[in-house]
Amino acid sequence: MDIEVIGSATFDGYIIGIDEEIRRVLITKKGTIPMNPEYGSDLYKLRDRTLSDEVRLKAISYTFEAIDEWIDRVKCKKVDVIALNDKNFKLRIEIDPA
Repeated sequence: MDIEVIGSATFDGYIIGIDEEIRRVLITKKGTIPMNPEYGSDLYKLRDRTLSDEVRLKAISYTFEAIDEWIDRVKCKKVDVIALNDKNFKLRIEIDPA
């Protein structure tokens, strides 16, 4: 899965950029961080699934949920799921400052 973030947020002393923060949240499988098992996203559930309308909707939903839950400095405006082949896709995420 490839992730492209469109938009920006103010830096305000953060160590990592917003695009890297979004990538970390989305690629982290929920339950893998012992002290914070709810951190991450459910996108891992879509791994190796054939891209269909249902998978697209779930990818969009999981992306919105993770960004809204874990990233305070931006709001997710739009998520596009772009097919790279039958089982791989790219997320194009548009954000606005919070």
